[in-house]
Amino acid sequence: MLLTIGMIMKNEEKYLSSCLEGLKPILEAIPSELIIVDTGSTDNSVEIAKKYTDDVRFFEWCNDFSAARNVSLEGAKGEWYMFLDADEIFTDTRGIIDFFKSGEYKKYNSASYTVRNYRDYEKTEFADFSAPRLTKILPDTKFIRKIHESLSTYNYPLKNIENAICDHFGYVITDETSKKKCERNIPLLLEELELDPTEPMTYLQLVEAYNSVDKEKSFYYCEKGMEICRQQAHYSGHMILFHKAELFALEGKFEEALGVIDEHDEFKKLDGIEKVVGMDLDFLYLKATLLLNLERTAEAIPVFREYSEFYKDFRLKGKHHTADTMLGAMKYATPDSLADAMVNAVRCCLKEKKLNTALDFLSAVPIREKLSDNNFMSVYIKCLIIVCKNLNNYSHIKRIYSALSDDIKYIFCGYIGSYMSEQGVDFAKEILKLHISSDIDKALSLYIDSEEKDLSETELVNSLKEIKDIMERNEEVRALTKFAAENIKKKIDNKLSAPATDELSELAKIVKGNIRNLISSGNIAEAKLYLSQLKKLCPMDNEITVLENMIEGKLS
Repeated sequence: MLLTIGMIMKNEEKYLSSCLEGLKPILEAIPSELIIVDTGSTDNSVEIAKKYTDDVRFFEWCNDFSAARNVSLEGAKGEWYMFLDADEIFTDTRGIIDFFKSGEYKKYNSASYTVRNYRDYEKTEFADFSAPRLTKILPDTKFIRKIHESLSTYNYPLKNIENAICDHFGYVITDETSKKKCERNIPLLLEELELDPTEPMTYLQLVEAYNSVDKEKSFYYCEKGMEICRQQAHYSGHMILFHKAELFALEGKFEEALGVIDEHDEFKKLDGIEKVVGMDLDFLYLKATLLLNLERTAEAIPVFREYSEFYKDFRLKGKHHTADTMLGAMKYATPDSLADAMVNAVRCCLKEKKLNTALDFLSAVPIREKLSDNNFMSVYIKCLIIVCKNLNNYSHIKRIYSALSDDIKYIFCGYIGSYMSEQGVDFAKEILKLHISSDIDKALSLYIDSEEKDLSETELVNSLKEIKDIMERNEEVRALTKFAAENIKKKIDNKLSAPATDELSELAKIVKGNIRNLISSGNIAEAKLYLSQLKKLCPMDNEITVLENMIEGKLS
């Protein structure tokens, strides 16, 4: 048997079925077994678990996570062991299946997969964590430490498995539940520290536990932990220093936070510490943001650039997944973080008048992942247009637009249309010069004519019909042309509601003709709208009743 999958649970019925369903592709694709250890459930967890495995074991809880997990290792038949929590749900198992089916596992002692820690149930905010969850089973393989347990034989060479993602909702917690969690964890960690005051990981976990309840103690364990990490050249020092820098930053002590980042640079010079590590990504983001807050924008620009390049290497090319990245979720390795960083970099560039550099940063924004974020996209489009306006060159809008898929072009057009409503005809003329597409050009030309020429009501109606034809045949540009259509409608409404003149009867005649055309073409909603305007214009017109009957006939 290749793999034993083990897990512990207590009252996990909320996610347990989804968790175990997510494991089925692995269990069905490779020779494997599932062992579940219950630590005292009083809900339906045990009944649910028995639907997925015949090996459900029971353990009397004793405030020791390792002791509970070690029960799932007893008699394990697999060559390898993998563990997870009951609130973790695999959404992609291809990488794990390939790792074993291809025989690649023979080259490694351990492996990790991505745990995506969500901060909300809507899945809008998350942080990815390369979770050290798979190891070759050796005679001395066991879990160690009462809390924040880990496998004793997790060791190099290790494989960071791609295409293996597990959604986790355990960090979607309130301040109150966070406090309770810390109150549970801290006594266990202090017991661990008393047993072994030289274990760097315990200091890191105390820093994180006290972070929510007592900032002074969190600082204290940062200092004590770094003394141990320097003595042992231990990689957990990267995470301890990052927490320390963030603690200063949250207090508004930006210079002190920058000092901690310098401290991290010195720490990496120690023998036995890797010179380039995955945690550098978070340090670069934090450093650039601190410099921005201190208005040292010229210094921030190259750091933002370095962050962007490191992000590509880490997230897109799979580089720098060093031991420190398995200590917890990388905070700034998400598309949201990259997007925010690039917009902040543009702000720095605008202040320093480095417009071409600003365009490079805008090009690095992961637009596909951000299009549904209205607040961000409005800022992004605004930055893009300000940069283009200062360069007197809007061609970059066309370049970005051309790179998008059709469904995303639709959303992007909506943001352009929204900005057009603020900037008016001058901006429309600039977009028209780009010749993005024939349909966009036509809609913009009609809009510009309606603004700059004194068009008759008939000409306006015809313009509106042309725009509607574009909207109906080209979904991609509908959001942009909608603004032009609404603007022309307003002009028609203004003409229809204008004071009576000698030409009133002629205008009423045109309106009635348009209503008949709309009824014939099936545009009943538009016909009813114009009929209501006609009633205001000529309430005694004998043809109103006839037109109403025509509309009723179409509806029946």
